[in-house]
Amino acid sequence: MKLEISRMDGDKVYKLNYSSLTDVHDYLSSNPKVNKRIFKKLASKKEDSDFAGEPLNKAIKYCIEGYSEGLEDFLSVNEELKKAGREISDNRKMERGLYGGIPLAPLVAAGVPDCMSRYTRESNENVRNIYYNIGCPWYTTSNQITNKGLITLYIVQALEERGEMVNFRAFEASQEGDEIIDIEVALKRPGEAMLDVGKCYFPLVRKEFLRRLLFRTLESMPVENSWAGGYGRPLSYNELKEFLKTKPGDIILSYPEELGISGHDIYSDTIAALESLELTNEFDINKIKKLRR
Repeated sequence: MKLEISRMDGDKVYKLNYSSLTDVHDYLSSNPKVNKRIFKKLASKKEDSDFAGEPLNKAIKYCIEGYSEGLEDFLSVNEELKKAGREISDNRKMERGLYGGIPLAPLVAAGVPDCMSRYTRESNENVRNIYYNIGCPWYTTSNQITNKGLITLYIVQALEERGEMVNFRAFEASQEGDEIIDIEVALKRPGEAMLDVGKCYFPLVRKEFLRRLLFRTLESMPVENSWAGGYGRPLSYNELKEFLKTKPGDIILSYPEELGISGHDIYSDTIAALESLELTNEFDINKIKKLRR
């Protein structure tokens, strides 16, 4: 865990980086000191399962034990949705090398040194940045959070499987007065070829990750404004564009309401999100409509 404090356009920014889910587990298991001047009562420990889900201690354990409830159903739906993607060019090519990849049996038998085959990218010019703000308003429902996470995993997987290099960043960006918190969790490292769905499932689809783990993280930060009133306001789509200094083609997933995600039918929510993100030229909406039950 690493905390940096800086200034940006008149705001004080608290940027905290978790290097992994294990890092989240280890930091919160240490029971970090609470900023008691600001947080008299801890929202992360509220006995309100409707709002925050399972208790803090159990949520912390999920970071190393994993969470799989509903994962099989998601993977089934995801396979259906992936069929609705439009084909795009694959910028990979097959190369032979001394290590890594798949052994080519005939060359191994012949004792050829460069007997391994692997895919490489022709260039990294087409890296697609996908920014996922875990933060959401207090009234956001569990189903909205879950559907947003599932849709995000689907979009990332679909793009990767069609050959795009994806840079995926998950974080909570919220503001209170002139203070901004930016808590980033490394769910995919730059060198990793494909997103690990199992690893990302719990942080993206469960409300506990925000309302237990990231709230508890915030309670330990040296903020000075009145965050305890509502734990800040999540940055909107336009605010995220400015804060992240995004470029054309980047995909920004703000809170569910902005994306048109109601939390009811996953297929309808997927269509709404793709339309909001202006991705209808890359995904076949009519195919997704036929999947609705």
